[in-house]
Amino acid sequence: MLRELEVRDLGIIEKVRLELPAGFIVLTGETGAGKSLLVQSLQLLAGERADADQVRGGRDRLIVEGCFLTPPDDVALELLGELGVEAGEELVLRREVSANGRSRAWANDVPVTVGALQRLAPFLLAIHGQHEQRGLTDPATHIALVDAAGGLGGAREGVAAAYALWQEAREKLDSQRRALVNRRDRLDVIAFQAREIEEARPEPGEEDTLREERAFLQHAERIGELVAAALAALAGEGGAVALARAARAMRELHTLGIGVGDTASDLEQAQVLAEEAERAVGELADRVRPDPTRLEHVENRLALLERLALKYGGSVEAVLEHRARLQAEREQLEGVEDDIVRLEEEQKRLAAQYLALAKSLSRQRVSAAERFSGKVIDVLKGLGIPRARLRLTLVPRISASGTLEVDGARIEPAEDGIDAGEFELSTNPGEAVRSMARIASGGELSRIHLAMRTVLRDSLPRRGVLTLLFDEVDAGIGGTVADELGTLLAALGGRDQVMVVTHLPQVAGKATSHLVVRKEASRGRTVTHVEPVAADARVEELVRMLGGGEPTAAARQHARELLKTS
Repeated sequence: MLRELEVRDLGIIEKVRLELPAGFIVLTGETGAGKSLLVQSLQLLAGERADADQVRGGRDRLIVEGCFLTPPDDVALELLGELGVEAGEELVLRREVSANGRSRAWANDVPVTVGALQRLAPFLLAIHGQHEQRGLTDPATHIALVDAAGGLGGAREGVAAAYALWQEAREKLDSQRRALVNRRDRLDVIAFQAREIEEARPEPGEEDTLREERAFLQHAERIGELVAAALAALAGEGGAVALARAARAMRELHTLGIGVGDTASDLEQAQVLAEEAERAVGELADRVRPDPTRLEHVENRLALLERLALKYGGSVEAVLEHRARLQAEREQLEGVEDDIVRLEEEQKRLAAQYLALAKSLSRQRVSAAERFSGKVIDVLKGLGIPRARLRLTLVPRISASGTLEVDGARIEPAEDGIDAGEFELSTNPGEAVRSMARIASGGELSRIHLAMRTVLRDSLPRRGVLTLLFDEVDAGIGGTVADELGTLLAALGGRDQVMVVTHLPQVAGKATSHLVVRKEASRGRTVTHVEPVAADARVEELVRMLGGGEPTAAARQHARELLKTS
């Protein structure tokens, strides 16, 4: 439920702040006063498309902020958690649209995307206007209405899941069939690449070892000179021998009482290091042997490895990984016929499973459509269409290119099943039912829309109090039907918060709260104001809506009678 709404710099609205009660609320006012702008403000909170032209002239942005009761639905709470929004008692949605067209949104001060607003909207509000009414003329919406009213969401999800599994199997089968067509060429490529790698017999880390050996071979003469010089310095009377002699001298000084600290032990440690260095240099000397033939071999081997690395990944390790992938692909291709046989059986099984679920869903839809149509007809009786007949024509979705065959006909399957459906309607006795989209007038369509939405709301699980906004739902009706429309909307207001933009005094008189939208000139600009009316002020607004020129005592009495019947 919407508790508060604040709108700033939207069209001719400079600033409007409303505290909204529960129940049935009407918004009335002269044409052009700005009622549609309030509808637009809620559409923005629902995540609908924003337009820079909506920003009030001379201002840099428009702001819409709505404070809702946090929906108790577990799915809604899970969604808020996913968005990182703390779920307290209230949920404040905010939308800003700048004059350059940029749009931003927040939920409880947490930045969210417009898409997030669209996901949250169904748990908070539903906006029913001319656009939604026109949507009833699109048969693509009819089956979804029946599924929702009939509680067939679980069955529909089961069909969608079966369809997804079947399509996955079909795609794998198509892939394997393509692989079979191209298998010989691909196996030839695999054989060539694998042979090239296998003949080279690369080993992990081989490049580093060869580069080090090449360095020895390329600089063998100089390395020999440096090693000989090091050995000369470490061997003989120098190096370890000299350090040992010095260490002995330091130990003797220590026995004579001369303080030499740790010098003796340091010299002994240095002697050990020098001996180790002498052995290491000696081992290095053993490796230094100029060998032009070996250098040529090493150079050729490195060039081969570098060519392979350039072709197959950049390093010897990448070449080895490529060889493993080639082996796996070769095994897969060699078994492709077996895979095709297995996948053909699997996709047949999954297709049969999908078709069984889709047929079951079709049967459930027939029953759900009968129940739904009957309830809608009952509502339409009170809305001035007492002899209406409504039915959903449900037929298989036939297509020459369909991938399923049902009773000898090619059927185009989809996630929502195998059905095509359309509501057919007759509003007058003796007339055959025909496509609702073709025969329903604008006024009838608005009443049918309201009746369907009323039945649909009754069919949905309780999700807390929704805010239902109806715009232009009274188009093309009046008199007794208008009175019945007001009664129906008032009944809806007993369960949800219902906001209705109306020009009918019969509807306005039945509301529990009444807001009047007015515009006036202020400081040379047009400004919209919205204020609640009650008592005499509400009577005067109903008198205005009744028309007839200057207010008369009779008009005021009529207005009071409308209020008494609410």
